[in-house]
Parts: sequence; structure tokens; C-alpha cells
Amino acid sequence: MDMWKKEYEEIMVPDQMLEKVKLGIQRARQEKRRRRKLRVIKGCASAAAVMAILLVLPNTSQTVAAAMQQLPLLGDFFKVVTIREYKEDTDRHTADVEVPEVKIQEELERKGDVSQETLEQAQKTAEEINLDIQKVTDELIEEFKATMEEFKDGYQDLLVESTVLVDNEKWFSLDLMMYQGAGSGNEQHRHYTIDKTTAKRATLADFFGTDYVEVVSQSVKEQMRQRMKEDDSLCYWVDYEDVPGWNFQAIAEDQDFYVNEDGNVVICFNEYEVAPGYMGCVEFEVEVKGK
Repeated sequence: MDMWKKEYEEIMVPDQMLEKVKLGIQRARQEKRRRRKLRVIKGCASAAAVMAILLVLPNTSQTVAAAMQQLPLLGDFFKVVTIREYKEDTDRHTADVEVPEVKIQEELERKGDVSQETLEQAQKTAEEINLDIQKVTDELIEEFKATMEEFKDGYQDLLVESTVLVDNEKWFSLDLMMYQGAGSGNEQHRHYTIDKTTAKRATLADFFGTDYVEVVSQSVKEQMRQRMKEDDSLCYWVDYEDVPGWNFQAIAEDQDFYVNEDGNVVICFNEYEVAPGYMGCVEFEVEVKGK
């Protein structure tokens, strides 16, 4: 279904949506994609004709690794360090991959301010997140290398970076951004949110109960309709008469999300999931009652 959506957008844009598409491209691409893609381009400009592959293996010292990447220790519970890098810099293939890892603050373990049970749970949660990050980044790197070998005369970009979105007394939210470019670009996100009070990874059921799929899906649909009503340049696949089969029905049971500074849930969709490609990745904030 995703493949048909993409092909339809790239080849058969309905006449009545043409103006929406033009306006959306001007805004969405400039605001959501351009600044990230430019980081790849700027990083490659100084050595456009020279191949350079750098693989930094995990450092055995967390302190040295953090200092090497010039990353600050984040918050009073967790920190993020870059444990591995993959860089490629040629006139046709460019990659800038930083693989993050979530770790528990050493100071927290030494001071004994947190129970051993909580520390063990925090370590377990961090390991689960790190395994997922390692898996997805390894797959992207291997795919990049295979494409570079098979299509030597082609062009491709790969950018992977992480951002700590929230790190307050209760929540820790990490965003892993992955951009692949080969003719057209494709940006995806994976989010990881930890409840510091339990040291467990948060789930949508924690906020909205067992009926979270229905509750969240209804909120997302209402926001889609409201946004399109207020802005003609926006388009989401809801009440979409041209291709009814594309209409958003419900979130996935393992829907990607994070918790923002206000303690609300932000539902995240990658490109082409609930909207045309020009809309990029889209988000919908769902208020958490009684937070």
C-alpha cells in the first residue's frame, strides 16, 4: 500500500490538489527537510572528490567516549553518548551516521540516591533501546554500502543523528532521525521515551488505558480535519475521496510517539504514512488528562 501511495503522488497528482502541493512543497520541504539535508551537503563540500571511510569503534571508557564526541552529560538520570560513527565522503556517496547509546549516569550509581531495583530496571530499559538503535543503524549502513557497491555511478546520502527532546524530572525522550536520499529523499524517525519514576519505557497504554488505539486515533483524525480547515496547503489522508483506501483508520498498536515538556503525548508518523510526501514527517499532540 505504501508503494502505491508513493507512486501515485509522484506520477498522478489530482488537479484539485495541485495548488496544495505547490504551497506545501514550499513550506514543508524548507522547514522540515532542508536544514537536515544541508548538514550532509556542507559536510561533504570540502572533500567532494575524495573517499574517506571512518569507523570509530565503541570506546571502553564512557567518559572518554563522551568527551571525544563533545557531548554533554544529559540530565540527572540518563546520558547519551555517540559510541560509533560511520562516514563516507565521495562525489556520489555521502554518509554521516552517529550511533547513540543511552547510559545511566555514573554519579547516580555511586551516590546511591536510587534503589538498586530502579537502577537495574533503568539498565534493562537502556539496553533494550540500545539494541533497537544498533539494529536499525546497522541495517541502514549495510544497505548504504551495498548500494554504493552495486551502483557505483549512482548518488545517495545517508544521515543519522539523535536529539534529546525532553529530559526533565519525570521524562526522558530521545529522537533518532534517519534520512536517506537517492534521487528523492526519505526521512524517518524513531522515538524512545523513559518514565524516570519507574525507569521503564513508556507505552501509550500508560496514558490512555487499554482503549488507547481508539482514543488516540480519534484525536488524530480530529486534528487532521481541523488543520486542513485552517490551512488549504495541508493535506492528510482522512475523508480522502480520491482514493478512499488510503484514509487513515487507526494508529498502530506499537505507534511511534514521545512525551513533550508539557507531559503530553506526541504521535509521530513518517513520510507517506498518513499524508502525501510533500508533508514530510507529521506529528499530533494528544493531551494527557490528569498528568
